[in-house]
Amino acid sequence: MKQLLLGVFITICSLFVTANVPAPYWPCNGKKEGDPCKWGYGCRTNQTCKLIQGCNDDPRTEVNECLHCRD
Repeated sequence: MKQLLLGVFITICSLFVTANVPAPYWPCNGKKEGDPCKWGYGCRTNQTCKLIQGCNDDPRTEVNECLHCRD
């Protein structure tokens, strides 16, 4: 019974952790290609915003979904 409860607890906790991971384009919201990423969105230091090849940005949104924080 303890193992079952522990398994349920770990599953529930992992769902909360993954639900709070920001989308990869948020660090570059409002930035242009080559700009440094915003700190605190999962980016490390010295990373810049780079366009992802083959990505199609949704024109209905303000943020560019194809601009990600990369090395």
